[in-house]
Amino acid sequence: MKKKLILGMAGALLIAGCGTKIEDPCKDPDAALSKYLIEKCYADYMEQILKNKEDIAKLNQRVSAVEADVEQLKKEHEEIKAEIVKLKITGKEQVRVYFARNRFTLSADAKAALDELINAVKDKDIKKVIVVGYASKPGTRSYNLNLSMKRAQVVGAYLVRNGIPVEKIRMASYGEELADLIGSSRPEQRAVDVIVLY
Repeated sequence: MKKKLILGMAGALLIAGCGTKIEDPCKDPDAALSKYLIEKCYADYMEQILKNKEDIAKLNQRVSAVEADVEQLKKEHEEIKAEIVKLKITGKEQVRVYFARNRFTLSADAKAALDELINAVKDKDIKKVIVVGYASKPGTRSYNLNLSMKRAQVVGAYLVRNGIPVEKIRMASYGEELADLIGSSRPEQRAVDVIVLY
């Protein structure tokens, strides 16, 4: 009994020392400042706190992965800019072609647009051909990155088959990362840009 009384008094003094009156949510004076109080009254809170910590850790991992991807994209962008500065560019032709959802095959419209571009540059001294693939947001990041690269590769292969020198082609894929900059609707975001510098 003395032990319980001393624990109860110690708890009351500690709580009073905070300057705020805190009532025991268990309504059990024997449980003040004990493991029993935490387990009986705050188990759900403690469980949620642990879950929140796990979720935050996972989110931090995802943020780190995105940051690493962004840094890599910045590096590639700077490399392309540096290459372009070295070239004596006199002109530019470009086109954007679109793809069906979850597809990377060229439609008749896409082929027609690419043919028009190829005809426009066939007599030019091509310095560089930049082919950049994109994807809309549905799906995982890795799936969209892979899909956008396949789209870029299909376009690059079509250009090579139709006379564009393979050594001039530089490919990149941005997956869903730039989707909002490409277009406001999902069909607009499933695209590949082709830029021919001469």
